[in-house]
Amino acid sequence: MRRVVLYSSFVLTAVFSFVGCGFEVPDAATDGPVGAGVGPDVSARFNEPQVCGTCHPRHLEEWQGSVMHYAAISPVFNAFELTMQKLTEGGFAPNGVEPNFCIQCHSPTGVFNGELPDYVDESSAGPARDFLTPVSQEGLSCDFCHTVSGPDIEGSLLKDGIANMSLLFEPGDTKYGPIWEPAENAYHSSMGSDFLTSPEFCGACHDVRIPLPDVVTGEPFQRLENLFTEWLEGPYATTDNPYGKVVRCQDCHMSLYPQTAPGVFPTMNLGTGFRNPDRPHAIHAFTAVSVPLIDDPRFPNIDSDEIDEFGFPKGQIQRREQMLRAACWLTLEGTPDSISADADVIPIKVVVTNVGAGHRVPSGFSQERQVWVELIVEDDAGLIYESGYLRDSAHPETGEMEPDGLLDDEDLYDHKFTVDIESFDTQFDLGPDHDQRPEVNLGITNFQNEFIRVHEDGRWEVVINPLLADHMDNSHSLDMLKPFIAPYDVPVPERGIVGEIRVSARLRYRAFPPKFLRVLAVREPELVTEDIVDRNTIVDMAESEATITVR
Repeated sequence: MRRVVLYSSFVLTAVFSFVGCGFEVPDAATDGPVGAGVGPDVSARFNEPQVCGTCHPRHLEEWQGSVMHYAAISPVFNAFELTMQKLTEGGFAPNGVEPNFCIQCHSPTGVFNGELPDYVDESSAGPARDFLTPVSQEGLSCDFCHTVSGPDIEGSLLKDGIANMSLLFEPGDTKYGPIWEPAENAYHSSMGSDFLTSPEFCGACHDVRIPLPDVVTGEPFQRLENLFTEWLEGPYATTDNPYGKVVRCQDCHMSLYPQTAPGVFPTMNLGTGFRNPDRPHAIHAFTAVSVPLIDDPRFPNIDSDEIDEFGFPKGQIQRREQMLRAACWLTLEGTPDSISADADVIPIKVVVTNVGAGHRVPSGFSQERQVWVELIVEDDAGLIYESGYLRDSAHPETGEMEPDGLLDDEDLYDHKFTVDIESFDTQFDLGPDHDQRPEVNLGITNFQNEFIRVHEDGRWEVVINPLLADHMDNSHSLDMLKPFIAPYDVPVPERGIVGEIRVSARLRYRAFPPKFLRVLAVREPELVTEDIVDRNTIVDMAESEATITVR
């Protein structure tokens, strides 16, 4: 093995200096495990998942509808990755200063096999999925995960084996899995591995560290995705949680949770065609908060109410809703039952608690994930106050010339922002529903994290392009097991209160802000369309209602 450490920079409206990030590059005569960030064309054997499904049909069926399968061909990912390639003049291409930075976690087999082309100029650039072989279009597939032999300590940015696809893998006949006494079969040899059942296995991709300094935290990198670290520093990495035991990623995302406590796995035969005792089955649907946004026969059971033998819906949309509704509680605890007739304000308290996630909410790409409170206050005369609302409007930039009657595809009103399509830079202004706390207890309660640009005079400005950020603010999301109290002092209308006051609150989730998707649609209309924006639907995670009488 020889190690390549890259020190360079590229132009994106301004110059961004990159801290070195090491990638494993195998020498021609070197055998053994290699890291995911290789650049040369390396001959490797990866089986199609359908081959694995011959003996493991249940695993294949579950995995086919998952976002692990969807990772490489997602039109949103491909449009965003292509935008980053063009803006950085190939900075993330195989010949760029940070080779394959995005695609290495979405199609590690494609990177390993050298399937992605070098960047020449913008006219020659295309979506990554267009260059991938069929097996590499399968995303995170069976034969990749089950040839991982351990963490890539030396290849990781902090030498901890975490983030940016810090995995060693050995394509070939030996398949790694959680079973130490596997049944013999004629197709491949098997080896037990505790690493595949560890949170660190997930953390190799589910932390993402951009090697640009964070001017606020002082760290020499920015935390684009901080999911694993949130778990590691939280109560579920210890016994100090409601379950009194360490709860791993797999205990929630591959188990019977949330219908059972985390870590309960069904027992079944894990293979066909050979003698194999019943064992605990890790469910390969990888239930989480994202779902495929396209219709494609390769992704069955995206939307299905059909129930499997374990009592779970087979549909990924339905599984996602179960997971999201188990994550948080919302109450109006502390909101009074009555107020005086001469009161100036209606005091309301919305309490949101992250009770069911082993990390913060939202997490993952939390600068794009939206979680917010919709609050509606009304009396017999009509609406008194609302926050977290949406309004139906036209979007001619993506061909929606008239309002379409949908609200899930509309943006919130906490900010007004315009995006320069060419530079992907953003101009933000405060919107009518912006959070006014602590000065005034009004405005939206929004748990979405933010990319921040810090100006020389100390001003902070929100941007949507991570490469324009000086700081990745991960502080807005809900911490684990800690109630968050959002106060509202709603002014009593001049007309007074008519009858009882009715308060309703909902905690709402959406994978992407519609504005972000529509900017990608304008830049890459062959990839992202208004139909995809419409499929980016809202899930209500929790709700509560209260009635206030007037004394």
